[in-house]
Amino acid sequence: MPDDELGTLTARMHTGRGGQMAPYGDDVQKDSETKSGLEQAVRERAYLLWEKEGRPEGRAEEYWHRALDQHLRERAYVLWQQEGSPEGRQDEYWRRLVNFQAQ
Repeated sequence: MPDDELGTLTARMHTGRGGQMAPYGDDVQKDSETKSGLEQAVRERAYLLWEKEGRPEGRAEEYWHRALDQHLRERAYVLWQQEGSPEGRQDEYWRRLVNFQAQ
């Protein structure tokens, strides 16, 4: 597409079958707010972890679960902070994201 036509583009929000996660207002890519976007973000993180540790064979599932855990914990922390860091409610945000991922 020529540069002069870029201004004519419009965007629509796509919501996957798993539904959209709540917007976070942080700098994490917006596509990670959908089920397919979450899976892509986890896939990329798992690959980076795998590469960083020397590309060991036969541990793909381990890296997937580590990447998913890291990603969800970071997102839960951002949600918790945005709601004023309510004392004693940190796990609520974690459970919300884990439940979304499990759907």
